Formats: sequence, C-alpha cells, structure tokens
Amino acid sequence: MTFDELYDEVLAYFGQRLDTPTYSPGSQTFTGVLCGAVYIRAVLERTGGGFSAAIQVGAGRNVTSGLHGEFESANDRESVVNVLRAVDESCRLRLPDDYLAIFDVAFDRDLRFYGPRKDGPPLPGMPYAEFYGLAVDFFGARMSSPTNDEAGRSMTGVLYDSFLIRCGYDEQKPMFGASICVSPQSGSRGFLGRSPSWSTDRDSLVEGLQLIDEYCRLRLPEKFLTVFDAAHGLSRPVLEG
Repeated sequence: MTFDELYDEVLAYFGQRLDTPTYSPGSQTFTGVLCGAVYIRAVLERTGGGFSAAIQVGAGRNVTSGLHGEFESANDRESVVNVLRAVDESCRLRLPDDYLAIFDVAFDRDLRFYGPRKDGPPLPGMPYAEFYGLAVDFFGARMSSPTNDEAGRSMTGVLYDSFLIRCGYDEQKPMFGASICVSPQSGSRGFLGRSPSWSTDRDSLVEGLQLIDEYCRLRLPEKFLTVFDAAHGLSRPVLEG
C-alpha cells in the first residue's frame, strides 16, 4: 500500500472513533486519538515496506503490542487491517463498558462542533476571573493542581487524579473551549461526541463543566469512583442558583 492508501484505510477503519488525525507524508507517519482517550501513532517504513503502530503514553513512550502480539506487519491491506483491529481492541480494553456504550453512539455533528442550540439573543458573557472561580468551585476536590493564566485566558487542572484538562476562554468572542490532554503532543476536544465550546454565559458554562465531569466519570471504573468520592466526601457536583 502507498502511504495515501494507508491513511485512507485508517480513516475508513476507525471512522468516528479517531479524533484529531494528523497526516505527515514526509515522515510516513499518522497520529490520532482513539475513542477520545488513547493516543496512537503509526508508521509506514520507507525501507522494507513494513507497517507498525503504537499506543503512546506519558512523554512519548510507546506500547507496541496488545494481547495478540506486536502491532507490526507487512503493508498489504489484510495485514494492515489486522494491526488496526489489534490496536482498536487494545484501546477498547482500556476503557469502561459504560463509556464505550455512549461513545459508540453515532455523533450528532451539529452538537459536536457547535454545542446545543439556544433560542433567543445571547446571554451576557462572564468575565474570565469569574469563570475561573466558577470552574474551581464547580469541581472542588475533583480538581487538583489548578493553574490560572489570566493573561492567556486559560486554566489547567487535574480531574479525579487522572485527567489533565486545559480550558481556553475568551469573553470577547465569546467562546469557551476545553480539551483532555491525552499525550504531550495531543488532546481530545470531544466529550462523548460533543464539545463544550459554547458561549460564555453562566448557564452554558455550567453545562460545559457538567459535560466534562460526566466524561471523566464514565472513563473511570466504578470502584475507583467509589473510593475517590469516599476519600473526598463527594457526591456528584451540583451548583445552586
């Protein structure tokens, strides 16, 4: 297979499961985020014509095999599909069934990119400093190590001791966006097929934060959540008024 044919095969095989795909013909490499959760990298070798893939964790460390062997093959179509199938299987084994059940539902593309439609004129946006306080209060003990870059209109934090989240905020446009950092190189902006990139009025922001929290909880096993919530004296987040 040529690299262009390989890339088309990857897109066709993974479909909506592959987020933020990148394509680099010069290095014969493609990357992407599977199931909104796992960063993958695959390479078509220049010499020998082999095809290999890896799941990347941490600072670019590669996991190059699954339960059924190495993510490596010749570059004929059948061999490539077998590797993609093995990578997909390995990714899905890392994720809870409840998360996959919701993620596998076909995405509403309008909701994914634009957020929920609202009738009537836009509500007034919230100043960034107030947004930062809202986010910190909303997540409470669920978020550790929050950082505040008021000049850059952005914040980061670790949710449930498991997910590094980045939020960008612009009350002038107005726009709020967030991503879960899957690797040092990439993040996932899709949360269960939707995006929290909505307007900056308070109601929209709370909906976005609730979507992020729901995503994180579905990504984690129930036994982890039970211990985490008990350790912090938590229940599901609710904001009054």
